[in-house]
Amino acid sequence: MQENTLCAIRGVFPYLPPRLTALLQKMSPEQVSEIAELRLRANLPLLIVTASKNYFVSESGRETVLMRDGLFTVCQSEIEETVARACGYSAHSHQADFKGGYLTLAGGHRIGLCGTAVTDSQTVTGIRAVTALNIRIAKPILHAADEVLKTCYQKKLQNVLLVGPPMSGKTTVLRALAQSLAIGCNGKILNCAVIDERGELFPDNAVSQTPCFADVLSGYQKAEGISLAVRALSPNIIFCDEIGCAQDVLAVTDGIRCGVRFVITAHADSIEKLLARAYLKPLFCPGVLDTVLLLGIGEQVGKIKQVYKVGETDVKTDGAFANFNGLRADGNLSFHASA
Repeated sequence: MQENTLCAIRGVFPYLPPRLTALLQKMSPEQVSEIAELRLRANLPLLIVTASKNYFVSESGRETVLMRDGLFTVCQSEIEETVARACGYSAHSHQADFKGGYLTLAGGHRIGLCGTAVTDSQTVTGIRAVTALNIRIAKPILHAADEVLKTCYQKKLQNVLLVGPPMSGKTTVLRALAQSLAIGCNGKILNCAVIDERGELFPDNAVSQTPCFADVLSGYQKAEGISLAVRALSPNIIFCDEIGCAQDVLAVTDGIRCGVRFVITAHADSIEKLLARAYLKPLFCPGVLDTVLLLGIGEQVGKIKQVYKVGETDVKTDGAFANFNGLRADGNLSFHASA
């Protein structure tokens, strides 16, 4: 497993400035394999993020949590070089990505961009003067889809929402689940469509290394991709990452009412916070979602922390969990969506 993780992280090396690559090569394989994010800020020390801690690194590759002399400090020119490498020295061809504040790398890694917004009539059209980067490493999770397959797909197809905070493994689990269902891991080969808006679920080189039998719509906005898939690809199930607005939710609910099943993801670290997001409320109407899975973080990344069954009630506990805005939980951590 560590070797697979090291291979994933080394896939980022070609995009990094040589000085940073050399630093990472000084660190032990155990240190490198734990890296979840590299945070580069102009003229400030490099910050390394893992599942359990954040730390700085000295010029010799030793980790520390203290701000002191001798730390590896990132130059503005190195940030500019990283961005140039990430977009193949063709910033113009990545304007849509700059507008969204990210660049997707081969292998599914992603760079978050921080800088000055370029606006047109109060609409953000791009970004300039990039001063900070968050390089997020896409790492494999062994048997990432197994728990979801066992929980949700042994008897029938379900509409599933994967929920968790950042770095909980939602994208990795979603990718593995699409691969598994497309080749019949639940006992039946399914027609699967993936709406890969950011090109990080199945980037080109990852598809060649790990073939995906799903139909991947890359670069489409979610609502547009869902509509196209329903009309043209006859999918049994559609996969979408990060449902982020009312338009996305409307496309999902329309697709479900057309007879297609969905697996989608959303950010939240608890069911209460999930239900507080108003634009997601239509997902909990009768006949839409079947199951909500809350994923853990840290040592439990990619693992199911809680299971919620939408629409199931228990007479004994009916009326409990009133703080769920009308959604009631039974003793099996299931909740009911009221009309």
